[in-house]
Order: sequence, then structure tokens, then C-alpha cells
Amino acid sequence: MTKPADNPADPFKKALAEATKVMANDRELNVTYTVDPSGVSGETMRLPQVTRRMAKEEVLLARGVADALALRHRFHDAATHARFAPPGEMARALYEAMETARCEAMGARVMPGTASNIDHKLADEAARRGYHTMTSTNDAPLAEAAGYFLRQTATGRPLPPGASNVLDLWRGFIEGEAGDTFQGLDAVLDNQAAFARFARQVIDDLGYGDQLGDDPDAQDENEEQDAESEEDSANEDEAQDQEGEEDDSEAQPDQSQEPQDDQSEAQVTVDDLSELESGEESELPEADMPPELPPLPPASEADPNYTVYDDAHDEEIKAEDLAEAAELERLRNYLDQQLEPLKGAVSRLANKLQRRLQAQQNRSWEFDLEEGILDAGRLARVVANPTTPLSFKVEKDTEFRDTVVTLLIDNSGSMRGKPIETACITADIVAAALERCSISTEILGFTTAAWNGGASAKEWKAAGRPEAPGRLNDLLHIVYKSPDTPLRRARDMLSAMLSPALLKENVDGEALIWAADRMLRRPEARKFLIVISDGAPVDKATIDANDDKALLDRHLRGAIGWITRETPIDLAAIGLKHEVAEYYRNSVRIDNVEDLATTVISLIDTALVSR
Repeated sequence: MTKPADNPADPFKKALAEATKVMANDRELNVTYTVDPSGVSGETMRLPQVTRRMAKEEVLLARGVADALALRHRFHDAATHARFAPPGEMARALYEAMETARCEAMGARVMPGTASNIDHKLADEAARRGYHTMTSTNDAPLAEAAGYFLRQTATGRPLPPGASNVLDLWRGFIEGEAGDTFQGLDAVLDNQAAFARFARQVIDDLGYGDQLGDDPDAQDENEEQDAESEEDSANEDEAQDQEGEEDDSEAQPDQSQEPQDDQSEAQVTVDDLSELESGEESELPEADMPPELPPLPPASEADPNYTVYDDAHDEEIKAEDLAEAAELERLRNYLDQQLEPLKGAVSRLANKLQRRLQAQQNRSWEFDLEEGILDAGRLARVVANPTTPLSFKVEKDTEFRDTVVTLLIDNSGSMRGKPIETACITADIVAAALERCSISTEILGFTTAAWNGGASAKEWKAAGRPEAPGRLNDLLHIVYKSPDTPLRRARDMLSAMLSPALLKENVDGEALIWAADRMLRRPEARKFLIVISDGAPVDKATIDANDDKALLDRHLRGAIGWITRETPIDLAAIGLKHEVAEYYRNSVRIDNVEDLATTVISLIDTALVSR
């Protein structure tokens, strides 16, 4: 038997890994090569796979990605980045793109050889995203253009064709709105905190200042003032205590009266407390009177300033009506292929979830019955005395099983590709595990019927574009699986969300209210709603037509607040490659499918099992 030849790519991969560690200034960094998206998780860096062929394109791409990730690892401080990060989606995208460009520009200055390598990475990204075909700013991403502008300003290097095309579309706007600010770039490039303030100013210049949130520097000043006030107050209290001690030592009253006074005061306090407690008890509702369920609020109660121009074109649709059966089968086959490498992990996750959930089901049995399951534990009595009748037992229903879980999945365009596949896999795994535990599961999706407004937007334009129209797109809410439908019948329907034509824009607040309304109509005692999303609500037609740019964002927060305060629904969220903690108090983040096991288990532990 001949020994298989060594992989000719191994020496290159080993050399690149070592160079990457040196460039990142982290000898403990673990460098791997994978077909999954490149990135860094903890101390592991994932680079694009290099095959045995070592094609020129894949070698150059691996070097470019390695340099870019190593430079960010070296020059980027996560705590400083998070401190200044804005909450709004567009502002966050601009902030992230400019910080990435800063790290890569720093590398080009310190290690000039990295610049040409990173150019290959930029060219590959631009080609995959079709940047070279874009002809208007409606298609070209402003955040990427801002990053390209910053990189070119800092390094003076020309951009690859696709990236250059995107920048050219936005160059006039960026220079006109933020050109003066960019003149100060050199002074802040090597100081991340100063650069973060610079980036926030650029975001404000470009018209997204309303998405910046609170000023971190102002918060620091307030905290310092509060600390000084607390210190002054503590000093005053200490001085008063010292004065009080001196007064007590100088004046000694007749102590023979003190016990009587204290006893009298104590007796009054106990009597008052008894009266108060008896009064409270008399006003409590009877135990057998359940609290009335609050009515689901219209949009105006979630946010008084939220309006809808026309909801006549909104639609709730079943997933089987989204595509032909053959197309659904094709999409399901594709999803199964993505699941194939994860079968072991999926099975372990489903089994672990099942064990953890069933551990909460405190089983109880009724014994010595005339029918039911034969009680083998009592057969010894029958053997000892044949006249003893057989004993049967019946398992009691458990309260834990009286539960419904809804997975509400963001079907917006930004979810296209890996995020929507991850959402699909998440829904499939969790629904299967919960079904094994006899927990009803509903899977819903939300998007819009069109890009940049649908029929309602056309009506608004025909009416002369009246001011402040409110939400200006047609909602599309999808039922992939109802609580009473077995998963085996809904698996093909679930794959419908992989259809690229489906994914458009997202109005999260109304989707939450829709999902909550469906849950409140269910008979189960426990209701748990999990939102799977990749960020903030976005509908371009609505944002462009209203002066109030935070309309959708504020309504989402209002809907979350109402569900949390006024309904029996437990609410949590899974963020896909984006943090959603600014909206949802109970949330986790998933960056890669490999992280599903730990993140989903953590979410279930926190919100379902541990209650």
C-alpha cells in the first residue's frame, strides 16, 4: 500500500499561520482554515480554506484575510469599541466599517506589505457582493463607501474596481457632508478612543446623529460628578455623626424613663402594623379569581406617535403558499445538505435539550388503580398472595408540559445567506427538541411585501405625499408551523424562508405584536416567545418619508415593553452576528452554526428551564 502524498498546501498554511500570529502580536492565537465565514472567536482565527491546488486566487485571498484579521486583533480594543458604539443600525454599520478601515490603514503604515494583500480581500468581497454592477446609491452601501473613503484618505492607495465603484457613487455626498471632519483623520488614527469620537462626528455629519445614543464622554462626566457628590455626602454624614456623639456624651437624660418610652413606641408600631396588614388582607382579591388578561394594544399604545398609512395591503400567509411544492422540496434538500456536517452536533443538542427539559417534569403517579399501566413493583404481593388483585398505575399530567414556544424569525434582506440558514437550522433543532418534550412550538416569520414601499407607498405618492405618513410598506407575516402541526409536516414549509425573493425589509414592532396576539389566544399556561433577528427594524420607504427617523425603532421598544410588563409571555432573543441586547433584556448572540449548542442551551436554561 503506497503512502498518500503530503498535502502541498500544508507548508504554506503553516507559514501563513505563523506570520499571522506575529502580525497579530499574539503567539497564543489558534489559526484554522475552514469553508465557514472567516473571523475571530476568542483565541481562534478562521481563515479561508486553501486546497491542494493552491490556486493563485485562494492563496492571495487567504493572505489578505489573514492580514486584515491580524491587524484588527492587534490594533483593536473591544472595550473601547463597545464604549463608543452607537445603538442605531445604520450608525453602527458606519462605525464598524470605519474601525475596520482604521485597523487596516494602521497596518499599511506600519507594515506596508499588508496593503496589497488586503486589496485582494477587498476585491473578492466587492466581486461577491456585485459592487461593480451598482449604478446608484440606492443599491450601494453607504457604510462600505465610508470605510473605503477613510482607507483611501489614510493610505492614498487606489481601491479595487468594485470597491472604487461604490465609493465613486457616494464620494460627492461624503466629501460634501463630512469632508471637513476627515481633514483631522491623521491626528486620531493611532488612538482608538479619539478615533471613535471622530467616527461618531462623521456619522453625525452624514445625517445619522439621531442613532448615536448618549454621549459616552458626557456619561463619564456625570459618573465622576456623582462620585464626587457621594464622597461629599459621606463626609458630611461622618461629620454629623461625630457631632451627635459629642452631644450625647455631654447631655445624659433621665434614663429611668427611656425603657417606658421605647416600649410605648414599639407597641404603637406593632399595632399599626397589625392594622395595616389586616387592611391589606381585606382588599386582596379572592384566590379563585384569576387576573384579567390585558387586551393587546393597538400600535398607538405601544408608541403614541406610531401611525400606519394603510394596512389594507398587509398579509398573513402560510408558508406553503410562498412557493410551489417542487421549489420547497429543492430548498429543503439544500438545507439538509447544510445540516449534514452538523448531524452529530444536532443530535447531541436535541438530546441534551430533551434531557434538561424533561428533568423539570416532576413525574407523579396514581397507584392501586383498577386499570392503567401494570405496576410491576407490586407484583411481589400477587406472588405472595394470589388472591391479591393486580395493581395498576396512571401517570399524572404535569404542569410543565402546558407550554407553548414561538420562534419569530426576521426574514429581512440583511439575513440573506448564512444568517437565514442559521435561523432555519436553529428553528429546526429547537422545534424538534421541544416536540420530543410535548411542548407546542410555533414558527413564524416577518418581512415586507416589497422593497422601498409597496401598494401603500404608491397610494401615498398618488395622494400628493402628505407629511408624516407613518409606516409606509405592506407587511408580510408568514406562518411556517402552527403549534398544533407536527414538525415532520412542516419541515418543507420551514425551508421556504431560504427563498431569496422572500427576504426584503423588517418592521419588528408590529411583528412582535402579531406573534404575541397569536400566543395570547392559545390555552397553554406558559408562553415563551423567542425572536431570531440580526439587528434593528429597517424600512427605507418609512424612514425616507418621515421626519421622525426613529419611528420604527421606538415602536419596537414600545412593543417589547408592553409584552414584558403587561402579558404573561416570556420574551427572549437570539441575535445573528449582531447584538440585540439593546432591545431585549434576555438575549444571546450566534456568530457561527458551531455556536448553536452553547447559545441555545444557555437561552433555554435562562428563560425556560430555570423559571
